[in-house]
Amino acid sequence: MKYIKSLGLFFIIILFLNIIISLLSYFEIINLNITKIMMIISLIISGLISGIYLGLNSNSKGYLEGIKLSLIILIIFTFFNLILRNFNCLTILYYLIIILIISIGSMIGINKKKSK
Repeated sequence: MKYIKSLGLFFIIILFLNIIISLLSYFEIINLNITKIMMIISLIISGLISGIYLGLNSNSKGYLEGIKLSLIILIIFTFFNLILRNFNCLTILYYLIIILIISIGSMIGINKKKSK
């Protein structure tokens, strides 16, 4: 259940941030280069927040919980990339960023839980 909540939190945050970024880009408040950077930042923010949430709800070994959640997310992303035939070397870099950020977030969450 904790994985489903963390997964939902990840996708809700990504959806919300990407809608904001798309609106800013649509009204030409920001240009295309900044939009690409902000999309990566939104991925990092949502991964970190969902990793912290997962870490707060886990009992031990936050890095393993983060890797499990990131693998679930990667399976979903890979499925959509294969359907859209949009798989390249840059996608692998995004996947590595997701694994790293969610693992770090869950380790932070475990440490915050232990300090309470």
